[in-house]
Amino acid sequence: MNIVKLPLKGIVKKASEVSSSRASERYKTWIDAGIRRFKEYREKLKKLSKKPVLFIMCEDTKQADDVFKYVNSISDLKGKVLLIHTNLRGEIIQKDLEEARKAARLIDEPENPYDVIISVMMLNEGWDVKSVVAIVGLRSYTSKRKVLPEQVIGRGLRKLFPEESANPKNNINVLEVIGPPGLLQVLEELERQEGIKFAEFDTGTKVELTTIFVDENKLDKNIRIPVISPRIILREPNLEELDLEKIPEGNKKLENKVLETEYIAKRMDDDTEVIRRKWTLPVPQDARSVIAYYTQKILKELKIPATTNFEKFYPLVKNYVCEKLFEEKVDLDDPRVLYNLSQTYIEEFLVKTFVNAFKDLTFKEAAPEEKEFIELTQVRPFVWSRQVYPAKKCIFNYVPCENTFEIDFAKFLDGASDVFAFTKIVPKIGFFIEYLDHQKNIRFYYPDFIVKTTDDKLFLVETKGRIDIEVQLKDERARIWCEDATKLTGKEWNFIRVDQKEFEKHYWESLKELLRSF
Repeated sequence: MNIVKLPLKGIVKKASEVSSSRASERYKTWIDAGIRRFKEYREKLKKLSKKPVLFIMCEDTKQADDVFKYVNSISDLKGKVLLIHTNLRGEIIQKDLEEARKAARLIDEPENPYDVIISVMMLNEGWDVKSVVAIVGLRSYTSKRKVLPEQVIGRGLRKLFPEESANPKNNINVLEVIGPPGLLQVLEELERQEGIKFAEFDTGTKVELTTIFVDENKLDKNIRIPVISPRIILREPNLEELDLEKIPEGNKKLENKVLETEYIAKRMDDDTEVIRRKWTLPVPQDARSVIAYYTQKILKELKIPATTNFEKFYPLVKNYVCEKLFEEKVDLDDPRVLYNLSQTYIEEFLVKTFVNAFKDLTFKEAAPEEKEFIELTQVRPFVWSRQVYPAKKCIFNYVPCENTFEIDFAKFLDGASDVFAFTKIVPKIGFFIEYLDHQKNIRFYYPDFIVKTTDDKLFLVETKGRIDIEVQLKDERARIWCEDATKLTGKEWNFIRVDQKEFEKHYWESLKELLRSF
């Protein structure tokens, strides 16, 4: 479900336990595999200013002491290994408690001194930290000790990159679980309990973590993107603007009926009808309570707080029901009104009519102002789990793309004779444009590309494979943003949408040629 990391079973090929009473010798193959994987992650995560953590889980404190001595003797890990002792109930013993809890709080921080945690499998203290990339579980086949399989992997399932989906191919948000056959038994038990299957990987394969970062050799491809204040902003609703005249007539018929249902009971053996009854269904006994319910629903749809605005809005809804909802003016005590107000189609009509009439009540348009600039040179490195393209004209090492159409368009821009620089827009860059969707909700729109031409013109480009209901609204808002950016910065900005079907029909050598076609 992509809520937590994806656990993977690490297989060390041709590995076997060494006949030794010392755990560091008996399980050395798996310990070393975990350390190698940790070091590969450490190298890959360096640019992202994130640190990985290796968790080694031992069967008892004697084993933990021995493994600690071995791991702490490795030159680049010396002084960076935290040993946590526990008693038979899995509770941290008093002398380690303060240090362990402090480390637990700070383990994800870059300045935390520890890279490796060594403890016992029955550790009960909460250690669900984000930075754990690999867990080595040292457990023999003959062990009689009961170990909950959830405890083995539960220490490292929090995502290191919360906004990204787990991607085992690119080693993003995965938890590598490595250990001898006795440990794999525990994982197989979890697979049986949960009806799932963990993917396996060869610990000898390289860690492939795609990181997008500014290429120091392409700093001339920087683009300055103006940050412009929103044109559409939320405001406190001015209910003095409420006016019954703004709401169209309902002209609904005032039907004189009662709500009835029919109850039929039949024999199960031959389907013979045995009982038939007609019942009158209850309707609300107070039209005012129904109007109050509708008022609250309308306010919710309009995103107007009911606590402070109900008293002003309720009379408007009430007057509309009495004067304009039906073909004739009505009295709320009329039983026919109660019946009609109980109808679903009346509720839907009433709510929709009011929302359409007052949907602009909570927004206002403001004059745009230039606030600052986004410099691509200042974008911090970020991880990317989808497709990439190595472009010469993009300041980043790779162009992060969402699909093959964007890859193709990036290739076109990289080869276009009149394109000087370009970038794909992703949330990590921090650029977006606010707009109102078709339901009058404020949304954020991320255009696909920004392009700078050799004659210093700038373009917002939207590459579109499928046209949906929001496209026209986004296009119009992007055009207005370009007009504002041109006026405020003195540089020419334009917007263009490139539809995939048309793009794939032609070959262009320049952006100018493409612009003529679109």
